[in-house]
Amino acid sequence: MMKRLLLGLALLVAGGALAFGGGRMLYRAKASEHWPVVKGAVLSSSVETLRSRRSVSFRPHVRYSYTVGAEHYTAETIAFAAVDTGNPQEANEYVRRFPAGAPVELHYSPGEPSIACIECGLAGMADYAVTAAGVVMMWFAASGLLSVSRSGLRARRRQRTQAPGGTAPPRETHG
Repeated sequence: MMKRLLLGLALLVAGGALAFGGGRMLYRAKASEHWPVVKGAVLSSSVETLRSRRSVSFRPHVRYSYTVGAEHYTAETIAFAAVDTGNPQEANEYVRRFPAGAPVELHYSPGEPSIACIECGLAGMADYAVTAAGVVMMWFAASGLLSVSRSGLRARRRQRTQAPGGTAPPRETHG
């Protein structure tokens, strides 16, 4: 029973982390549309090639700087949605749109100005999928933990109601 309890708790925590991470990205994507706007400058722009055993994908990498108040910041977030693609032309399109040295208009979080984005309001399917997977994991973990807890309580009740000789004590009947 302890193994099941620990597994359920681990799944609950993992699901919570997924739901929180995906939900935070969805929230930031939507909220960023209404963040304050400031002008900045692109510091560098390139395409990164990501290789795995089964595929190759391309990630546009845009680094930019901006000033809020007296503080100077640099950031690399294009959008809160994933911008990785299997098409090098799509990744290169970002590089062409945001060349090094070009001015850029960006949105920054009023509560945490170090968080910024160039293309705000975009949320990807991956963010929705991660959030949904986290919620589903939490639901299964919570229902499993509830089931383990109930069966443990039933087992303890049975142990308490059994007499030392192995038989249940007689029940009182009211007539």
